[in-house]
Amino acid sequence: MAMDDVLERQALGLIKAFLGIADARKRRRILNLAEQLADSATSDITGPGVREASTVGERGDSPGRTE
Repeated sequence: MAMDDVLERQALGLIKAFLGIADARKRRRILNLAEQLADSATSDITGPGVREASTVGERGDSPGRTE
């Protein structure tokens, strides 16, 4: 199994679990945590202060959003 296949399975599992959460606050908390983890991983690789300018939360297009 190629690495892309593993990542795709993980992504689909994460999406399925996320969409199963009815509470909008819990989804927001999970999304914020995921963004923090991604930022941390990025800064580990590239150094402090680097952040992707466009995130799901900033665009407002998160799945299941009811706000």
